[in-house]
Amino acid sequence: MMRLREDEMKALETYRFSSGAADGATSSMLFAQLLNNDDQLVKYVAHVRAEMGAANDAVSASMLVKRLSFLAPMTLYAMSVWNKRLVLDPGRIWLDTDGEGEMWMPRFRFEPPEAEACRGERSRWREQVVRDVFAGLFAPLVAKLRRLTRVSPLILWENIAIYVYWVYDRWLEDELLASIADRLRDDFHFLVYEADGRLFGQKDNPLRRFFKGASGMQRTTCCLYVHTKGGTCCQTCPIRARQRQTG
Repeated sequence: MMRLREDEMKALETYRFSSGAADGATSSMLFAQLLNNDDQLVKYVAHVRAEMGAANDAVSASMLVKRLSFLAPMTLYAMSVWNKRLVLDPGRIWLDTDGEGEMWMPRFRFEPPEAEACRGERSRWREQVVRDVFAGLFAPLVAKLRRLTRVSPLILWENIAIYVYWVYDRWLEDELLASIADRLRDDFHFLVYEADGRLFGQKDNPLRRFFKGASGMQRTTCCLYVHTKGGTCCQTCPIRARQRQTG
């Protein structure tokens, strides 16, 4: 294991990584507490509901997963760009918030921020990276939120998937990453078309389920943001698409 360099931590700030102390945070929660303690998760969902003015706990659960979904592109950036596997122990990941109100956006503080370089067969190593983030962090969280709030897991998984599609599209357009474009394409193809559902803690691969290829980022499910204070339909919302079709 190696500690992330300062420039690497700076790069991950795009995905709400925090390299600083929690001094300025008004609230800090260990990711492991969300996975291992139903009472803590219920309280956190209620906190998000109050912060964002969500209509109910299902809406709050969706907003929570949308925000936590930044962990996926953060992990995949390290994998595809640096050939490094972030250490995603939920007992090391802190969610820090500073009372941002309606937008409520936590930052992720890793204690300590460490990664492991790829050595040996990359295909097996890549499977472990995918398993760490999706089966290790998101699958148990989605299952608990479904049970506690009755939110559809399809909404939660599409919240995660849409960020994955978006960041790879963005990275492939980045001239600074042109030298590794083939690796980016290969990793994205693996994630969507080849990765077994078990790497996501699911029977089927959720990234494959929602991917629409060249048709863009149009969602299948509504993320429910419209049911928060001041919320509107997102540009990719299926409700908005149906409204356009019916004129």
